[in-house]
Amino acid sequence: MRYLLFIALALSVADVQAEDVQAFLNEYCIRCHGADKQKADRRFDQIGSDLTNLDTAEHYQEILDQLNLAEMPPDDEKQPAPEDLAAMVKHLTATLATAREAAEDNQGKVVMRRLNRNEYRNTVRDLFSLSMVDFDPTLTFPEDDTVEGFDNNGEGLVTSDYLLQNYLEAARKVADKAVRPGPAPEKIHLNVSGQEIQGKGHGHDPDFARILIKDRQPLAIGSLLKRRIKADGEYVIRIKAKAYNRKSRFADEHLRYNSDEPMRMSISIASKILGQTSQRVVKEFDVPDDEAPVFEHRLWLDEGFAFQVHWANGPDGSLKRILRKILPKYTDDAIYPLRNPVEMYAGAGPELHVYSIEIEGPFYEQWPLPGFERYFPEPPAKPDITYLEESMRRLAEQAFRRPVDEETLAPYLNLTARYLEENNDFWAAARYGIRAILTSPQFLYLVEDNEQQGGLTDWELASRLSYFLWSSMPDGELFALAVKGSLREPEILKQQTERMLKDERAAAFVENFAGQWLHLRKLGEMPPDPAINKAYFADNLESAMKQETFLFFSDLLSSNGSVLNFIDSDYTFLNPALAKHYGVDSVKGDEFQKVSLPANQQRGGLLGHGSILTLTSNGVETQPVVRGVWILENLLGTPPNPPPPDIEPLEPDTRGVATIRDLMEKHRENATCFECHRKIDPLGLALENYDHIGGWRERYQKKAPVDATGTLHDGTAIEGAVSIKQYLLDRPEQFTHCLTEKLMVYALGRRMGFTDRDDIDKIVEESSAEGYGLRDLIKRVVTSEPFLSK
Repeated sequence: MRYLLFIALALSVADVQAEDVQAFLNEYCIRCHGADKQKADRRFDQIGSDLTNLDTAEHYQEILDQLNLAEMPPDDEKQPAPEDLAAMVKHLTATLATAREAAEDNQGKVVMRRLNRNEYRNTVRDLFSLSMVDFDPTLTFPEDDTVEGFDNNGEGLVTSDYLLQNYLEAARKVADKAVRPGPAPEKIHLNVSGQEIQGKGHGHDPDFARILIKDRQPLAIGSLLKRRIKADGEYVIRIKAKAYNRKSRFADEHLRYNSDEPMRMSISIASKILGQTSQRVVKEFDVPDDEAPVFEHRLWLDEGFAFQVHWANGPDGSLKRILRKILPKYTDDAIYPLRNPVEMYAGAGPELHVYSIEIEGPFYEQWPLPGFERYFPEPPAKPDITYLEESMRRLAEQAFRRPVDEETLAPYLNLTARYLEENNDFWAAARYGIRAILTSPQFLYLVEDNEQQGGLTDWELASRLSYFLWSSMPDGELFALAVKGSLREPEILKQQTERMLKDERAAAFVENFAGQWLHLRKLGEMPPDPAINKAYFADNLESAMKQETFLFFSDLLSSNGSVLNFIDSDYTFLNPALAKHYGVDSVKGDEFQKVSLPANQQRGGLLGHGSILTLTSNGVETQPVVRGVWILENLLGTPPNPPPPDIEPLEPDTRGVATIRDLMEKHRENATCFECHRKIDPLGLALENYDHIGGWRERYQKKAPVDATGTLHDGTAIEGAVSIKQYLLDRPEQFTHCLTEKLMVYALGRRMGFTDRDDIDKIVEESSAEGYGLRDLIKRVVTSEPFLSK
């Protein structure tokens, strides 16, 4: 999609010295990029010389980039003399710079970009101050396509009939949540104990309910489970419980249970969504052996939800397995057939005893709720059409994220007035009006004024900034600055960026930007075999790995740490399970903590994170090609071209007669594959000391030693991840350029173009001079010309 428009250039600027450039291309490039052969789908014999043409200008920029990186011509092709190469680089650099300067201030077409799923969900949350813990109106929305690695790129955010239907249904759900007139819902206070708590299939006790196995058999809570929540609100859950017989006569390995750990009780929220029962653990408690305390937890529950109680770390597997296979090993053969197995096991093995369960609520900090009162303040006993129109006007200005004139507002007021007249139900009409506003293009799209070319208005800038850092709508402070017309002032813009990054809503930036830049969303798509990788699942390493990387990114963001820490660092964030997986001994307690890494730990920087190493494997073995591509794409900013469609993928050698290195060397013998794989393979093979779930290894399973040596395409010898890190640290501007371009793509919701280059180069140059701080880098993006322009 073409976003930038070029003005006509003077002939002295627009025409490169065609005879010199074409002679250079003919001599060194055309053999591989001409009429007979077009490697990487590039053809330069018909490139032309008119730099007013965007495609032509970008072709020349690509040629210049390859020359600057010494990527082309390839080592096995004829090389230009150093002075000829320097002269061509200087000539192209000056010509392209002049062309960019002559462009119309980097201004381009107005972009209409719709909200993606995350942005829609966050926007309705903030628009109506809704709790979105278990309410998600976007569940049935189709997945958003990604362009340049991000799902907020306008080019990929198409709108289908199916999505439109989902918008209608989502708007109905949101309107029902938002409009809650009248008095607060009546409170409930339910308490069940002893025999009222129904056990499941293993008898009852007058004083307590028994839970005998791990969380696959939740405690059914009789009347509490049947009476699902009738009104959204905050509730208090209280549970009285005690650990019984934690260390029993049954061996831990037989029960698949660790008796050295304290028993842990968990509370989960259950509901049917899209026909499927969903559960979400909201709290865990350590339960003591010698007393039965009352555990209390406050949480928001949505209408229709219920809660369940589990023994989170109880014996794993089914009760049937214990009764049929384990119990007979501990019972006299003559007695076992004569007694009920459940009665025999009850009281003999470890049990979690639950004495009482209580729920009370809903509670509210204020009523009416803030999202309702914002648009319907002090509603009269009999609200009329005037009050309704005032309410819709207040909502429209917030929902459309700018002042709304009467012409824009009129269709929504007319729809609402007609509904009220036909149905004589004020609050139903209010919900109908909300639905109309939430399905308007003015709400669903980040609209920029077609009539005003050039810089963004303050209202448009407020939205661009908030959707960049919060994936949501502007707040009151941004709106107030937009009203004053002062948001564009550089110091105010930097102050707002600082404020917004400290806000809890900035977690969306960490999750959505870092999650997509680093491909963390792909973690778990190809999980390892549970039978072989038991600790991976028992210790929930997938979640821990992702949390490590998010915490690392968040720490650099909050501390303004150097972005070069992404390459190598002397610390990371670990919990005990992940520390054990990494072989780090200094982590105590249960929570994640910042951990200093010794020099020999091989865990500094992203290339030591289990998340990156696991998502670039296939669950069975490492994938050096995928790892190499990941480095080129996300750290070096030089992604390889996709393989030709007729090239077979690299298949593992199931007979075990070849190493992955042997297979890759054979693959490179294909001339079509060689050019890209000479750049990809050495990087991926250098990470072979990390296995398919990021564990460190010196040998493969078949005992062959790991060979992590190689030679990069430019002749640099490497050995292991430490060599890759040093290679990247020797080129800090290249990594910073890559990261800056990723940030710009995410911030602007579009591809980077030819005329963005100078702005990116300027940001990189300033970052280099001032310490590469991540927070500073984001401020430079926010105050850059492309960010402030349409």
